[in-house]
Amino acid sequence: MRATYHLKMVFTDVDYPNFIALFFQRTPSPDDNFDKIELLDDDKTDFSRIRCPHCKWQPKSFSRWMCASGGFPEFYFEACGTSWNTFETRGICPTCNHKWRYTSCLRCDKFSLHEDWYEIRDE
Repeated sequence: MRATYHLKMVFTDVDYPNFIALFFQRTPSPDDNFDKIELLDDDKTDFSRIRCPHCKWQPKSFSRWMCASGGFPEFYFEACGTSWNTFETRGICPTCNHKWRYTSCLRCDKFSLHEDWYEIRDE
């Protein structure tokens, strides 16, 4: 089967606000065999216990992050471009299986350790 590629454009505002990265990414074919991460059901993900350590913003089930290459603080340059809710997989990209150590807040744009987003409550 012939491989197809698509152009990806990634905007970043971490270190360089006007930086745009263009790269080609292979489009998976139906014959590709991926070990998929099973997404958790919204019922199982308790978003009320997840909040930004800096500004206390709480993500919703429809909030999306992108597996994107970048510098500080993670310095990961083999990202796949997948868009998903990082808290449904505990920071693991469902396409390339990279475990993101840091998560940026969609409200205040600050990075925090992914595990620091989860509140611990006494029960």
